[in-house]
Amino acid sequence: MATPLPFITTLARSGALDRAWALFEQEGYDNATADPAALAVKGRLLKDKALRAAGDERASWLSASEEAYAAADALAPEPWLLINVATLAGLQGDWGRAASTAKVVLARLDDAVSIAETPYYIAATRAEAHLLSGDSALASAELAEAIALNPEGWSDHATTLRQFGRIMAARGDDSGWLDAHRPPASLHFAGHLGIAERDAAVLRPAIDAFLAEARIGFAYGALAAGADIIIAEAVLASGAELHVYLPTRQTEFRKQSVVPYGAGWAERYDACLELATEVHEVTTVSGDYEPMATALAADMAMGAAVLNARQLESKAVQLLIVDGGPGPFGTGASTARDGMTWQTTGNSQKQIPWPRSAPVAPSAGRIEGRADRRLMALIELQLSGLDGLDDQSFANVLDDAVTPFFASIAALPDGPVMNLPRGAGKLLCFDSVPRAAAFARRLHMLDPPDGHGLIVAGHYGLIHVIKDGVIGPSLNLLSAISAATLPGTFIVSEAFATVMSLSNEQAFSATDLGERGAVHLYSLQ
Repeated sequence: MATPLPFITTLARSGALDRAWALFEQEGYDNATADPAALAVKGRLLKDKALRAAGDERASWLSASEEAYAAADALAPEPWLLINVATLAGLQGDWGRAASTAKVVLARLDDAVSIAETPYYIAATRAEAHLLSGDSALASAELAEAIALNPEGWSDHATTLRQFGRIMAARGDDSGWLDAHRPPASLHFAGHLGIAERDAAVLRPAIDAFLAEARIGFAYGALAAGADIIIAEAVLASGAELHVYLPTRQTEFRKQSVVPYGAGWAERYDACLELATEVHEVTTVSGDYEPMATALAADMAMGAAVLNARQLESKAVQLLIVDGGPGPFGTGASTARDGMTWQTTGNSQKQIPWPRSAPVAPSAGRIEGRADRRLMALIELQLSGLDGLDDQSFANVLDDAVTPFFASIAALPDGPVMNLPRGAGKLLCFDSVPRAAAFARRLHMLDPPDGHGLIVAGHYGLIHVIKDGVIGPSLNLLSAISAATLPGTFIVSEAFATVMSLSNEQAFSATDLGERGAVHLYSLQ
C-alpha cells in the first residue's frame, strides 16, 4: 500500500477528513479486517465523521466507528481501544453497554502488568471508565490524579476534558465539576500609557489580586510603557507565561512606545522581553506610526488568548487599565477599540481604573503610515497536478477544466473585493478574515476538476494596493503557506487563525500544526 496510515491520520488531523477517508478506501485499508492498526484508524476517521454530522448520519458513523474499534480490540486488546468502544456506545445512548464495557476496561487496567501508555493516559482512561460507569465523584478523583502526573500537559488535559464534556452532554448531566480540572485561564491585557513610573507599585496589588483570582496561566499583549509593562511584570511574577505581540520590530517598538516615556520604562521593557515565553513581531513596518500595525497586533493578541483557551478547554478573560474618563473605556482610543472588540467574543472582561499621571504624546494629528497600505485577508488557491505539464497539456487542461472551474468560483456569492491571477491560480483579497474564511468554506464545497485537488491557503496582514493589484511581503508568506498546504485542507497563518478566533464563529475550529520553516501554520476546519 502506497500511502501509510500515519499520513492518513495526519491528513485527518489537518482538516482534510474527506481526503483522508478517500485515501483510506483507495489503499484498501477499509477492507483490512485482520489489521488492528488499520481498524483503529478506521475507527478514528469514522468517529471524526460522526462528530461533524447530525441525526441519522451521526448515529450511523458512531455505530460503524464502534464496530471498527471493537474489531481492532478483538485482534490486539488494548485499554485505549476498548475505552473508545465504551464511549461510542454511550454516545449512541446505550449507557448500559457503555458501563459494562467500561468495567472491563477497569479490570484490564487492574490486571495488566505493564501498559504501553503514559501514566497520565492510564489514569485518564480510568477516570473515563468511571465516568461511563456513572461514578462522577470517582471520575473526578482519578482525573485529578492524572493531572497531577502530568501537571503541565495542557493539551492532554484538554483532550480529556473535551471527551468528558461530550459524554456528559450526551447523557444530559451537569459538567460543572469539570471546571475545577481545567487548565489556567488565558488573558489578553491592555491599557493606557499615561502612568507615571512612581505609580506602578501602587497599581500592582490590584493586578496581582486579579491574576490570582482569575487563575491566569497565559497572557497575551504588547509591551508599551505604562499599563502593558506593569501587567506583564505581574504576569511574570505570578509564574504565568507571557506572550508578547508587537506591531513592529522590537527596536522600533521600543523607540516609538517605550523610550519617550522614560529610561526606567525602557529597562523594564527589556527585562520583560528577556523573560517572555515568545515574542511576535507582527510586521516589519518602521518610520511613521502605523495604526493598522497596532490594530493587527492587538487583534492577534486577543485572538491568541481566545484560541489558546478554546484549545485548552479553559477560559479567556481581558484585563484593561482604563483612565476613568468619559465613555465605557475612558479616553484611550486603542484601549476602547480593544475593549469593544473583546466584548463581541462573549468572554469576561475586567477593568481597573487608574487616572493618567504622566503625559502622553497623542498619535492623532500627525502623518501616519502610507496611503497605499491596507490590512487585508488573502486567500491563494491553486489546483494540484498542473506543475509538471508541458505547454500543450497545460493549455488543454486550462481550456477544459481550469477556466470553467475558476468561472464557477467567480460566480460564488459574497466574493472578494479583488480577484487576481496568481501563477496558475488565483489570489482573492477580502476586507475581513471571517468573510475570507466563509468564502474558503464555499470553495471546498465545489468539486474541482478530475485529477486536480484544490489547494487553499490564507493569510492576514498588511499589503500595498497598487494600480494593477497588490504587492508586498505578505504575498511571500502566503506562498510559503500554499506550498505547505495539502489538497482538501485550508491552511492559514497564525495571524489569520488568531483573528478568526475573535469572530466567535462556531462553524470553524483551528488546529495548530506547528512551524514550517519561518511560518507557523494552522488548519482551519
